[in-house]
Amino acid sequence: MICVAGTHLTQGMLFLGLIVSVIAANSIIFFADTENKTVYSELIVTTSVTIAAVLAIALAYRQTMHNRSHAKTYICLAIGLVLWFCADIIWASYELVLHVAAPIPSLSDYLWLAGYPFFAYNLFATYREFRSKTSKRVLIASIIGNAAFLAYLIPLTMSLSDLSAQEGVAMFAVIIAYPIMNAILTIPALPILVGLWKEKPWSIPWIFKSLSLFCIVVTDSWFAFIIISGLYEQVWLSSMLFGAEYLIMAGGLLWFNKFLVVYKTPAKGSGDHPGHATTPKAVFHGNTSRMRYLQVLVSIILIGGIISYGFMTSTATGSAEHILPAEGDAPLMIGALLPLSGTLSSYGQEADTAIRIAVQDVNEHLAASGSAKRVGLVIEDTKTDPGVALEKLKALDSKGIRIVLGPTTSAEVAAVKQYADENDILVVSIGSTAPDLAIPGDNVFRLVPDDTNQAQVVAKQMWDDGIRAIVPMWRTDVFGNNLHRLTTENFEKLGGKVVDGIGYDPPVGDFSSSLHRINFIVWEQDLKSLTAKVNDAVRQYGSGRVGVYIVAFDEIAPIMIQADRHPELSNVKWYGSDGSAQNSGVVKNGEATQFAIKSNFLNPIYGIEKTEGFKELEAKIVDEVGRVPRSYAEVTYDALWVSALTLDSYNGTSLRDTFLQTANSYIGVTGSTELNDAGDRKSGSYDFWAVRAADGNTFKWKSVGAYGFQ
Repeated sequence: MICVAGTHLTQGMLFLGLIVSVIAANSIIFFADTENKTVYSELIVTTSVTIAAVLAIALAYRQTMHNRSHAKTYICLAIGLVLWFCADIIWASYELVLHVAAPIPSLSDYLWLAGYPFFAYNLFATYREFRSKTSKRVLIASIIGNAAFLAYLIPLTMSLSDLSAQEGVAMFAVIIAYPIMNAILTIPALPILVGLWKEKPWSIPWIFKSLSLFCIVVTDSWFAFIIISGLYEQVWLSSMLFGAEYLIMAGGLLWFNKFLVVYKTPAKGSGDHPGHATTPKAVFHGNTSRMRYLQVLVSIILIGGIISYGFMTSTATGSAEHILPAEGDAPLMIGALLPLSGTLSSYGQEADTAIRIAVQDVNEHLAASGSAKRVGLVIEDTKTDPGVALEKLKALDSKGIRIVLGPTTSAEVAAVKQYADENDILVVSIGSTAPDLAIPGDNVFRLVPDDTNQAQVVAKQMWDDGIRAIVPMWRTDVFGNNLHRLTTENFEKLGGKVVDGIGYDPPVGDFSSSLHRINFIVWEQDLKSLTAKVNDAVRQYGSGRVGVYIVAFDEIAPIMIQADRHPELSNVKWYGSDGSAQNSGVVKNGEATQFAIKSNFLNPIYGIEKTEGFKELEAKIVDEVGRVPRSYAEVTYDALWVSALTLDSYNGTSLRDTFLQTANSYIGVTGSTELNDAGDRKSGSYDFWAVRAADGNTFKWKSVGAYGFQ
C-alpha cells in the first residue's frame, strides 16, 4: 500500500518555511545597496537552483527505484534543473568573476534553452495525466493569451533590434527565444494550476511547479516592461523573481519527497491516483484552530522580523561613514561627497582611496609638527545623482561641517551650489569642469581647470588628425552640454563641420554602466541613429575625414560594446573626454576593447607631471583599486590637504579667504593649486589616453600625447 509521511503540522511548517525563505531571500536583494545587488542576486539565484536541482535528482532516483511508470517525467525535470544550474553558474562567473559582458549567444543561453524541452515534457506528461481534472476553456484561454502576448512582444523586440547585422540578429533571436519557450510551457501550466487548485494535498507539487513557471514567464519578459516604462534601474527585480521561482519549485519537490513517498503503484481500479499517495483526511484536515492561529502568529513574527532587519540594513548601508582621529583635540571635520555608486562610481572608488590616504598623511604631519589637532572625515555617497548630492550636503551641514570635498560631476555641483552659497559652506570639487560654473565670488572651488581648455585640445587634435566633420554624441547635462558646445565652437573656428548629433538623457544609477543585455537594447536606438548620421557624413566627406565625438561617463563601456555590433561606426575615429578617459570597463570587455582599438578612441584628461610624490601616491592607490587611477584621484588627495590646512590656520574671520590663501600657496603632489578669479585651477595640461596592446593578449590605457596650458 502507499504511505504518507509526516503530520499536518509538518506540512504547515513547510508552507511557512517556503514563504519565509522567499521573503528572506528577496529581502536580501531588495534591501542591498546598489553595488551589492548583483552579487546577492547571483548568490541567491545560484543557491536556490542548487536546492531545487538536488531535490529533483533525489525525487527522480526514488521514482526510478519504486515507480518506473512515472520515472521519465521526473528524470526530465531533474535534467532541466541541472542544465539551468550549470547555466546560472556560468552566468554568475561572467557577472561576479570576469566582470565582462556575456557573448550573444553565450554558453549559458545554450544551457538554459536546452533545459526547456525537458521541462516541456514534464509539464505535458503531467497535463495528460490530469486532463480529466482540467478545463478545456482554461486551455484555450491559455493558448489565446500566450499567442496575444507573443504577437505584442515579437514586433516590439524587432523594433528595438538591429536586424541588418549578424550580431543584431543573434541578440534578437536569443532575447525572443525565452518568452517563446515560456509561452509553450505556460499553455499546459495554467490548466494544471487552475484544475488542481482544490485537489490538495497530492496536487500541491504540481501547483508549485506551475507557479514557479509563471515566475519564469514574468522574469524573462521583464525586459519588455523595462523598455516601455523606462525604469531601467529596476531590472534587478527580475533576480527576485528568479530566486522565488527556484524556491517555489524546491518547495513542491520537497513536499513530494516528504509527504508523497511512493512505495508501489496502486492497482487499477483501486481509486488511488496512479503514482501518488493515498491521503487519509484525518492527517491533512485534522488541524485545530489553535494551531492555525499559532502558525499565522509565527509567520507574522518571522516575516516582520525579516523586513525590519532589511530596513535597518538598508538604512545602515545608506548612512555616512565617519573617519575620526584616534587622538587629539576636537577634530577638524571635513565632509566628502563622492560618487561611490552610479554612472561615475569608477571615479568615486579612486577618490575614496586617495582621500583616506590623505587623512592618514595629514594627521601624521600634524602629529610630527607637535599640533594636538587632527582631521576627521565624513564620507557620503551621492550615487552620481544631483538630487542625492544636495540631500547629502544638507546632512553634512547638520553636522556643522563647513568644507566639503566634492561633488565630482558638474551636474551635482550645480545642484548644491545655491545651498552652499546661502549657508556659508565651501564646496571643493575635484572633477567638475563645466565652464558655466566658473563664477567669481561664489563658494564653489574646483581644483581642476574648466573645460574651455579641454575643448580647445580635443578640437585641435581632431583637426590635426585630418578630421573635417564630426558627429557628436553627448549626455545632456551641464557637463555634456557645455563641453559639446565649446568643442563645436572650437572645431568650427578651425574650419570643420559639426553635424547634428545624438544628445541623450544622462542616466542615473549603476544600470547605465552595467553589462545587462537590456542596457544594450537601450543604447541600440541611439546607436542606430548615430550610424545613419555617420554614414551620411562619410558619403559627403569620406571615412578618413569623419570622426565621432562622445561625451560620456561610465556608460561608455556598454555603448562601445554595442557600437562594436555596428561595423560602420568602427570605420571612423572616435574621440572622448575626461569622463571616459581610462575607463576600466572598456579594457575589461573584449568587444569594447576591440572597438576602442579599431576606432583609435582618444580621450583627453587633466594631466599632471609625475613627481616622486605623485608616483608614490599612485602606487598606493593602485594597490587598493587594482588599476592606475585617473589624475582626479591625486587631485582629491591635494584637496584634502588644502582643506585641512585651511581649517588648521582658520582664525575665525573669513573661511573663504583662508581657503584661497592656502590654495594659492600650496604645492602638492599635483603641483601648484593656485586658483583663478573664478576659483578654478589656474593652469595645467591635458594628456591623451588610448587603449593599446599590453603584454600577451591583454590591453590597457596608455598615455599617447600631451598639451600644456598656462
